[in-house]
Amino acid sequence: MERIVGFPIIFTMMRLVMQPSPKCTPPDRAVRPWAARRAAFLGALAIALAAWWIPPAEALPSFSGQTGAPCSACHLGGFGPLLTPFGISFKLNGYTMGGGSGPWSHMPFNVQFNPSFVNLGKDRPTAPTNYGPNNFVTPGCASFLFAAGRTFDKDSWGIGGIGKMWMSLPTGPGNIKFSEAPSDFKFTRPITVGGKPLLLGLDLNNKATMGDPWDDALYGYSFPLSFLGTNAVSGNASVMLSSLGTSNFGASVYAFWNNSLYVQAGIIQTFAPYTITTLGKTSPPTIGFVNGNAPYFRVAWQRTWGTQYLEVGALYLDAPLNQIPGIANPASQNEFRDYGLDLTYNRTFGRNTLTVLANILHEDQDRTASFGAGKTSNPSDFLNQFRVAALYDWNATYGAVLAYNGIFGSTDTKLYPGTALTGSAAHSPETQVIIGEINWAPNGNNTGKGFPWLNYRVGLQYRYYLEFNGGTTNYDGHGRNAADNNELLLYTMFSF
Repeated sequence: MERIVGFPIIFTMMRLVMQPSPKCTPPDRAVRPWAARRAAFLGALAIALAAWWIPPAEALPSFSGQTGAPCSACHLGGFGPLLTPFGISFKLNGYTMGGGSGPWSHMPFNVQFNPSFVNLGKDRPTAPTNYGPNNFVTPGCASFLFAAGRTFDKDSWGIGGIGKMWMSLPTGPGNIKFSEAPSDFKFTRPITVGGKPLLLGLDLNNKATMGDPWDDALYGYSFPLSFLGTNAVSGNASVMLSSLGTSNFGASVYAFWNNSLYVQAGIIQTFAPYTITTLGKTSPPTIGFVNGNAPYFRVAWQRTWGTQYLEVGALYLDAPLNQIPGIANPASQNEFRDYGLDLTYNRTFGRNTLTVLANILHEDQDRTASFGAGKTSNPSDFLNQFRVAALYDWNATYGAVLAYNGIFGSTDTKLYPGTALTGSAAHSPETQVIIGEINWAPNGNNTGKGFPWLNYRVGLQYRYYLEFNGGTTNYDGHGRNAADNNELLLYTMFSF
């Protein structure tokens, strides 16, 4: 039997540096300097091991090199982040599928970066640091993506994952910064129950929904395909599911029965402050720290027939937060409960693919801490989010996207004040946007020259706001209209 030499060490070290987030740490139990230094060292070592633990003979530059398949096998449009049914299965099974050969199947990492250009409908009233009031050209971020997969022959144990680290490209002298990025690791074991296959798994990640087989882009900020351009203007509200970033750690177990029914249960915690600093963060989470554990549950059912694929699913998140910035009492708590339903439909037409995504999410917000500190007008609020998108890919090379994103919720005078640009004169979070995009990924089907290290996408996206922060005209009370925030984004994504 081959030895599992890395992930148990990683898991143990991450448990050492995780913070159980007690309701309040008394002064006499504050972390001693030597303990902080030890935890910082262990956190850095855990990241290094996550990226490099696999021996050179089994290290992988990317999953294309690992499997020997083109990017289009796993990703819609030949580049990500959205997954094909095959890509969903690959992720479910812990990234362990092999089949590749040659030197690129043994490389430990690859690099990604995404320069972009943004033009807004109207100049910002004040230019952001290092940018003009409009026409933002950004070098983007370089992501050092460590991709690893391994299958154990003995007893069919499998282990694999993706470990990422961001490096911000310089916008001025000394401005290069490193920090962790969304990462995911899985342990899997297939068994048989009642003559039916049952896949058991353990998932470790540092971003809510990152380990979801149907992709974090389904509910996350990157829905449906790309991203807001740097320094674009975004609405004043987002649900907690997409706000729990990489300052948090999630651990869950899952079962996938008969290639149809998926059930997952887990918890999310916030790293300790000194660990967050070690991981490259410059400030504590703006939403606060998870108080104890945030339970997370996911269920989904999928079916494939002919050239069609369908998934329907649901999820639940309960996130109690304390140590909230700007609130004097660190034990005072807000609590957010998210209930989501989602659908993924995929149909192939020869070498072309139609995909439809939809999700609806309701969030109950108990803002006891914020209300007590005078930061909200209501002790409780709510948000409703609805998203739907249609994507069509021609030969995994050319893509077109049409999407609608809407967020609605209760009015709150203090939570949504009427400040210039990002505020709301109606004190409302309601924002509706239509997104259109065309993109080109010339190497999506490539398995020849330049495979697998030469991959890129060029996209042109336009966001048209039907409503912004509760209004269409003069939404902020300072003369700005919703259409002034319309965004034209020209982006590039390179991976090698």
